[in-house]
Amino acid sequence: MKKPILLYGATGYTGRLIARTAKTRGVTLRLAGRNAEKLRVLSQETGFDWTAFPVSDGATISRALEASALLLSAAGPFSATAAPLMDACIAAGISYLDITGEIDVFETAAGRDAPARQAGITIMPGVGFDVVPSDCLAKHISDRVKTPVRLVLGVKGLGMPSRGTGKTAVETLKTGVRIRKNGVLTTVRPGSLVRDLDYGLGDGAERHVAVPWGDVSTAFRSTGIGDIEVYFPATGPVMALARLGHWLGPLPGLPPVQRFLKAQIDKRPEGPGAEALAVDNATLMALVTDADGTVVKSRLETPNGYTLTADASLKATAAILQNPVPGYQTPATAFGGGFLDQLEGCRLTDL
Repeated sequence: MKKPILLYGATGYTGRLIARTAKTRGVTLRLAGRNAEKLRVLSQETGFDWTAFPVSDGATISRALEASALLLSAAGPFSATAAPLMDACIAAGISYLDITGEIDVFETAAGRDAPARQAGITIMPGVGFDVVPSDCLAKHISDRVKTPVRLVLGVKGLGMPSRGTGKTAVETLKTGVRIRKNGVLTTVRPGSLVRDLDYGLGDGAERHVAVPWGDVSTAFRSTGIGDIEVYFPATGPVMALARLGHWLGPLPGLPPVQRFLKAQIDKRPEGPGAEALAVDNATLMALVTDADGTVVKSRLETPNGYTLTADASLKATAAILQNPVPGYQTPATAFGGGFLDQLEGCRLTDL
């Protein structure tokens, strides 16, 4: 009998979306997470088997992995879940994928490259909207020039975040905004890097502010580019977080402040509704500078980020099950920039 994919964090907003998408595609999952009652309810809806355990329960994790083909984690914040699950997968010889966008998790995974290769498994965080479209776009545009030396990414149209995404954003207030400079992760003051970006859609240039996005880790490894910055439009919650970090310094990173901000997020809707998932879209812009000063641009239009996450994570999972790529991988190092062609509703334009 074919072993199922173990989906950890199945009862969160994105986990449920992945489970429901898997059911429609005939993909067999085994649902997992900490809350047995929520897992039981989701199991009744989807027909998938389930098991409950915390990431601190190594023995139960090992038993669950023995009965699984691969682990796909949707359990954020991944700063608390990724490392123990990666280590359990290495010990079990089972590939690990997740949907994080957290810079430190990518760096943690890169540090497990050698043991993952020795175990013959793939360690690949970031198989959702963070960072499949941006990573593959970065790889695509870097291949358009001879010697790429600088990458600027812009992302807009993300819409309402889930509670989990919001809490992860709050956690970034602990570390500030990180960019890649001369090949090294470098922290800059929130709100200190701004630029105008024109996505070529006829609505002109918009003011953007630098944000801590996973591509400062992943695109470095996918493209070898040493200078990388990621920008979001300087509006709404993005600008509010930037102002918090800029004016309050380390204060937003203190545990009591973190708890307060996350409690406010818990009062918000769990995530986008069905209509938003169906009609919203996001746009990414990439600019690469070549060593000779040439600048090239490419634009990527995608569905709603959560819709794309469900699609991309399941397709990445299927691809790794069919052809594992040992060691730490980014989506682009595993699949190439052409992986975008397999994703529903994505349109790439070279400008």
